[in-house]
Amino acid sequence: MDMWRPGRALLFSSLQTRIVFALLACALFTFVSHANANQDDDSASAAHTKIRLPNVHPGRDAIYAHAKQLLTEALLVTQADYGTFEFVVSSQESPQRRQLRSLEHDLLDITWSVTSSDREAYFLPIRIPIMAGLFGKRVLLINAEDTRFSKDMDLTDLKAFRAVLGYDWPDTTIFRKAGIPVLETTYRASFKMVSEGFADMFPRSVMEVLEEMEHEDLSKGLVVEDNIVISYPSPIFFFVGSNNQQLATRITEGLLQLLKNHRFQQLLKQHKGYQQSLALMKGRTVISIDNPLLSKESKKAIENFLPLFAPAELLLNGSTTDGTVVDGTAADSAVVESSVVDSSTLESPVKEDRS
Repeated sequence: MDMWRPGRALLFSSLQTRIVFALLACALFTFVSHANANQDDDSASAAHTKIRLPNVHPGRDAIYAHAKQLLTEALLVTQADYGTFEFVVSSQESPQRRQLRSLEHDLLDITWSVTSSDREAYFLPIRIPIMAGLFGKRVLLINAEDTRFSKDMDLTDLKAFRAVLGYDWPDTTIFRKAGIPVLETTYRASFKMVSEGFADMFPRSVMEVLEEMEHEDLSKGLVVEDNIVISYPSPIFFFVGSNNQQLATRITEGLLQLLKNHRFQQLLKQHKGYQQSLALMKGRTVISIDNPLLSKESKKAIENFLPLFAPAELLLNGSTTDGTVVDGTAADSAVVESSVVDSSTLESPVKEDRS
């Protein structure tokens, strides 16, 4: 009988236990390392943001391109703090109403639109006007055979004509509040309503009307009326979803940087539609109406930011005709500093019942 057998058995059992524990420790280390690696990968991927954009609407290619370029540059100058990005553009064109609904249902991350207190209550606005307020300068598309409009017209005269505007556009309410009759329909149908005599005029922004006239399927039988421009405060803002606080903050910071280094102003000056707008407004009778849909914050934004694009405003008051943009020598960066949007701009809004 081997007297050492029990000892050897005990030793062997102890070695087995140690090996098992060593294997378990190795497996645990591998699992933790892999988990940490995945965490690092997740952190890296979080620094890259996919941003869903609406598709271009016919007749607004230049406006779309300008807004997209401005957004691109605002995101580029904030990459060091927020990471890289890419755009994912919707496969189908969509009118403004559908874009806002897509934003509401998290099918888009951002769009741009003329503002209203209702839209600002439902989405996060970046209260920096991206088109220098020129969407509130409206010339009229009229039937090519209509000769009733003249430079002598005032608001009282205009109330005898019926406008056509889009469903739930802020402009529709603005015109009605001014006492101008409005027929509501879709964007595309609006052109036909005027050419076929169901409405007298389709008010269009000076930034977009000439491009729209290049589309024969839209503008057939129509001309741009020569004598008047309807003027009201109506800035275009970027809007993001009510829960997308980080994107709203990033875009705000980026746009302010572009204003400070005057790239924002330069992009606008280079926009063909801007130069055409200034030329189109010259010599017209200005009919001013109120915009009752502006929030207090948006009125403040207009006061703060539009001086950086002074010619578009001064032109309507007859103070200048040169069409140059404030390019940085006259635009004191202190104006930009004083215009930084306060915290109320980026607070998550309280949603209202829209039913």
